[in-house]
Amino acid sequence: MPFHPVIILAALALLPLLVSWVIAIIPSRRVLATGLRSGNPLAEAPLAPLADVVPEPLVHLSRALSAKDMEGFILGMRHLPITDTAPLLRRYVRCSDPALQLYAQSILQEGRDRLQHNYHLLQHADPTDARKAAWLLEVGLALAHPSLATQAERPGLLAHVAHFATQRLETAPHEPMLIAQAARVFLAADKAGYAQLVINKLPASSRLRQELEKPIACALHLNRAA
Repeated sequence: MPFHPVIILAALALLPLLVSWVIAIIPSRRVLATGLRSGNPLAEAPLAPLADVVPEPLVHLSRALSAKDMEGFILGMRHLPITDTAPLLRRYVRCSDPALQLYAQSILQEGRDRLQHNYHLLQHADPTDARKAAWLLEVGLALAHPSLATQAERPGLLAHVAHFATQRLETAPHEPMLIAQAARVFLAADKAGYAQLVINKLPASSRLRQELEKPIACALHLNRAA
């Protein structure tokens, strides 16, 4: 009997050791977890062949899709520059589908109103600000776009913008963008001689001058031949 407490203490001391042996011998979830792999398995997968994204032109879609399918494309045009979408919108203003007519007319009018609002604001901007002067001429040219202005309206609009081009060249610094926009205005207003005089203010190496020299030379040649 005196050895009873000693035996009990020895058994208690050996118990943790026996438990650790049992854990090591009997399979557990930890053994199953050893098959996990680290890293991204997609990085080792074969890559799909690359292919260039070729967007479908809106003009092609307008000829291939039904009127119902074109509604989404017409509505999406409100997020694009009106000068880029105006030709297609004008076509749908004259189409036979009432819904597309309404959408196209609404977007076309919205874009025209936005340009007219900006044009009005820029007319009253500081005439010595070359950046705003260039923007004024750019917006004026956009308003006179053949898809936004009728044949009767366009000459008057271009003459009006050309007047501002002459005025702003007298009051604002001759920065390259202002000179280029003024040359585009004079070219559109059938004043190629003025356009030539304006681009001569740009360096011969200027990209803007190189871009405008050919159409101006062509217009001068046509005027001499007429």
